[in-house]
Amino acid sequence: MRDGISIGRRRVVQAAGAAASMPLFGIGMARAAAPDQIRTAFFVETKPTMIAKGEGWFDQMAGAKIQWSEVGSGAEINTGMAAGSFDIGLAIGSSPTAAGLSQGIPYELIGMVDNIGPGEDMAVRKSANIRTPADFKGKKVATPFGSTSHFRLLGFLALNKLTQAEVTVLDMNPNAMLAAWDRGDIDAGYVWAPAKSKMLENGGVLFSTYQKLDAAGYVIADLIVAHTAFSQKYPDAVVGFLKAYGRALAMWQAKPDAAAQIVAKEAGVTLDVAKHDMEEYDFVSQKDQLSPEWLGMRGQPGKFTNVLKGTADFLAQQKSIRLAPELSVFQKGTNTTFLQRAVAG
Repeated sequence: MRDGISIGRRRVVQAAGAAASMPLFGIGMARAAAPDQIRTAFFVETKPTMIAKGEGWFDQMAGAKIQWSEVGSGAEINTGMAAGSFDIGLAIGSSPTAAGLSQGIPYELIGMVDNIGPGEDMAVRKSANIRTPADFKGKKVATPFGSTSHFRLLGFLALNKLTQAEVTVLDMNPNAMLAAWDRGDIDAGYVWAPAKSKMLENGGVLFSTYQKLDAAGYVIADLIVAHTAFSQKYPDAVVGFLKAYGRALAMWQAKPDAAAQIVAKEAGVTLDVAKHDMEEYDFVSQKDQLSPEWLGMRGQPGKFTNVLKGTADFLAQQKSIRLAPELSVFQKGTNTTFLQRAVAG
């Protein structure tokens, strides 16, 4: 398997060392002014994140111009973070986050977007006659390597004792996957919406995997990470960024039709598709994210750090990363102090 989430060891160690040398801001220590810009990696998705982006709330509430960079997988966010090219990664998956923290990439988990659930799953071509796991033998399945979808696909293969000698797994970002689907080059795709929805609309059918995978421990979520040097220097901007997402989430909960209209426009899908896609996700409230069930409070890590540890263990077994560190690495890499401030108002 191609290592879609590995980063050069020397570069990561150097970056991590630089981050470790940064001072922690405390009482009596001056904080820098608001940044001129916030370099943010994002995905085009049918989620409330697109509301805050489209309406300009991230810029307004963070107090800085957002420089947006569209990415096709969390692996791209990890590469950019290790190189110092991104300040915030919006909706990076739990699998690449586990890999990034394992490899010492200098960022910290500051919040959640969602518990993915059925939001990411397998779309198969009707004409491929795939009805059981055994029917995937000899088929071509695409997924973005280094993503949560990739993690789940590998879990699906492992649970069903299928090897990559039997199933051809191809690395494609969502746009490339759609093009390959239209050409008839692939039999299935494991990905998120709107790519998943478009494949289902164009000759596809859902091959549901998420319930068995979740039960087996392959839980996945979308998260928000911030480069440690940036979050330490500009904590108020980070808090404002989280507040902007909280505002968008509140709109989806209070006015789902109006929210879906914005998301549909930003993601390039119909209103019905946008609303259906968002209903598949469990958008955990920011208050609940601070509970022991999820991220927890600073110094009182929640259960989700165990999910990251389990994910890293699996990635190490698959040789996607060299080594899975101790649980404490994921606990220290989760910093909810900004989220606490955002929730407090």
